Amino acid sequence: MKRSSIPARAIVGVTICAIVSFAYGTQPASAAAFQSGVTAVRAIAPLVDMHQVDMRMVPSTRFQPLRHAPGFMPDLNGVSEQVEMARKRAAFYNPFAPVNPRPQYDAGDITPFTPALTKAFNGMEDSATTCPYFGGCEPPDMAVASNGAFVVQATNTSIAIYNTSGVLAAGWPKNATNFFSIPNPTPSGCDPNGPFESDPRAFYDAKDGRFWVTFLQVEGALGIGSGCNLKTAYWVAVSKTNNPTGTWNVYSFNMADGNNGVVADFTQVGLDNQAFYFSGNMFSTAGFYDYAESFAANKAAMEAGTATTPKGLKDIKVGGLTIDTNQPVFVEANGHPYPAAGLFIASDNINSGGGQCSSSCDQVMVLAMANPLTAPSFTSATVTTPSFTLAPLGTEPGCSQCLETFDARISATPQYEGGNISFAHETGVINGSTTVPGIQWGQIAPTLTGSKITGATLTQSGIVSYKGSTSQGASFSATMPDKNGNLAMVYDTMSTTRFPSAAYVSRLATDPLGTFEAAKFLAKGTAASPDSRWGDYEAASYEGGGNNRIWLAAQYDTSASDWLTFLGRIQL
Repeated sequence: MKRSSIPARAIVGVTICAIVSFAYGTQPASAAAFQSGVTAVRAIAPLVDMHQVDMRMVPSTRFQPLRHAPGFMPDLNGVSEQVEMARKRAAFYNPFAPVNPRPQYDAGDITPFTPALTKAFNGMEDSATTCPYFGGCEPPDMAVASNGAFVVQATNTSIAIYNTSGVLAAGWPKNATNFFSIPNPTPSGCDPNGPFESDPRAFYDAKDGRFWVTFLQVEGALGIGSGCNLKTAYWVAVSKTNNPTGTWNVYSFNMADGNNGVVADFTQVGLDNQAFYFSGNMFSTAGFYDYAESFAANKAAMEAGTATTPKGLKDIKVGGLTIDTNQPVFVEANGHPYPAAGLFIASDNINSGGGQCSSSCDQVMVLAMANPLTAPSFTSATVTTPSFTLAPLGTEPGCSQCLETFDARISATPQYEGGNISFAHETGVINGSTTVPGIQWGQIAPTLTGSKITGATLTQSGIVSYKGSTSQGASFSATMPDKNGNLAMVYDTMSTTRFPSAAYVSRLATDPLGTFEAAKFLAKGTAASPDSRWGDYEAASYEGGGNNRIWLAAQYDTSASDWLTFLGRIQL
């Protein structure tokens, strides 16, 4: 599938980018600067709906068992499924994939340093209750947020609220249609299943004591609601207090910016002290990748329930490269000043390294959005990382290379804490004679001069992958730092002898750079998955500096269902 053509557009920003390259786990030895520009087009995401929803008045979802027949479900990654599968098969033999000098061992829970779970419980699972649109769905797409009293979980396509012991709050779960009070698509009756929502994100803003939940909506495109009018929107809800079972302010933003030929995919969100940021990968209605767009909405206005029109930029290019998955950064700023600009981060992916890094890539771009609420503009710094490649498919008992892994995008929300942006993405990793799915992770310290980024340093990076002959993989990672500079990461793992499971690793700020302690299981799978799709992202949440505890959420597989979710809390 060819990338669609894009007309020439206006230049809105230029930057000097610092580039730093060094080996895993070592300090940078030298740095060289080069000039690179950011081009983009100013855009808005018009406000199309704004109201309040009292969740005490919203009906819970009546239990319905799984009724769909799991089958193939393509994702949107800029190429045809045939090209994607050919690249994934070739990735199994890619000689350019990195080698991990410190692989993990599938040793279960025998490790003295990685902390045990202090809270743990099962979350939502695949069913017609959780996914009413299809009667079941794949993949779940993970979102979690906690303030230490409540745990908000969102999957594709429902929201549940628990206490920290896993007791479901009265009246929950609720499907996304009722949670946001989304009207039916038009014309009336065009889709008997009603609105289609997907790709949730959630977080808790400890500074303001608010929960945030975001879903996307698509109608009349990509095989969804074929008889409906074209619609592409993000639905965003922010709780009025730190109690998520009460009233929420709800907003809907049109992601098309007047271009009726594109729809948004893969929700991306973040925030700081001034703005709520969101990005989308924009595809043609037939599924061809076009461009990325990023917006900033007035955070205070949304918390107050008043109108806001997000401003932003679309068709973002860095050094002439059309980037994708321009992830907004969630800024924690515990005891540290907020950065003077909104932060975003994107890795080489769709248009890099032979396409999806199918040969090899080595760049992560940090973008700073100046004047986000008035006249947004981007500057950028590009960091050279150790090389990474497209990951091969995952293997489970009885089925070699049959479960989806992702491309090289940063799939989970990155975080800024203590001057560093923490992130992770997938890569192929050479494990003996073959290549297995693994995770490249890192932390980047951006340098800002006012609201412009003038450099960035890769302070540490590493790989999480597994040793052995079972083709064990690691994929779909999510990082989360605490206020002391410690770091946790949750991810999925599976092999010829390991059913799809969820695991986590952690490191203390005093550990050697580029290293994690030995892995522990969040939840062990007991059955093979019947689904081809296993992503698209897992999630982690920080309770805030007062508690300094981290929640991890991921999926695993048992004989009871084709996927279940598990939530656990740790303290580093």
